[in-house]
Amino acid sequence: MNQERQASATLEIMTLAEAAVYLRVSKSTLYQRKDIPRHRMPGSREVRFFKDELMAWVKHGEVRAMETATNGPVFPLDSATASVYHRNPKYRG
Repeated sequence: MNQERQASATLEIMTLAEAAVYLRVSKSTLYQRKDIPRHRMPGSREVRFFKDELMAWVKHGEVRAMETATNGPVFPLDSATASVYHRNPKYRG
């Protein structure tokens, strides 16, 4: 029983709404950004996020920001660094 609690504490699974609140972004941003780690539920369209993977993703952006200090900071949520899919090709970046 105690081992199950430790395993669930290290592997915290978040819903789309919980991950959006955790990262302080909108739910649509989580849908659109393909570089944010996510997992689909089998046989469903629901998406789940692991808290550890989200933290690693955020930290990866901070490392890139420090490496490219001459060009200005680069963070994972910058819209200039990643294209966002839009159904209208005119607005795809």
